[in-house]
Amino acid sequence: MDDPDAEIVTRVSNIENFFESVLYRDSLEDWKVAQDFGKLLIRIDKEEITGHALLARACRHLGDLECAGTELEKCRVLVEYPMIKNGTDLFLSFLAEEDRLLSECLGESGKGQHQG
Repeated sequence: MDDPDAEIVTRVSNIENFFESVLYRDSLEDWKVAQDFGKLLIRIDKEEITGHALLARACRHLGDLECAGTELEKCRVLVEYPMIKNGTDLFLSFLAEEDRLLSECLGESGKGQHQG
């Protein structure tokens, strides 16, 4: 395929229940797909939370804990936007779960929370 964005969308569309697998079950065979799709969604609309949520979770699974933390923080900011009405509960529970999981990863790696 000549269009890398179309290739990403095709890869995602070939995964049954993609969003449920990533956001609810925290389970995916290829986290690179979620990472690429999250980056694509952010390029399309950087103020939409879904791309940041996908990227946060994918980065944690891929071992890029700094990126995961940065994207999780962006999710925290974006969940406060009044634009997000449908799905707020999903993202609030996602934030709590991902924060816990990322904290566990940071503890296992011997790194503390990143300081700013």
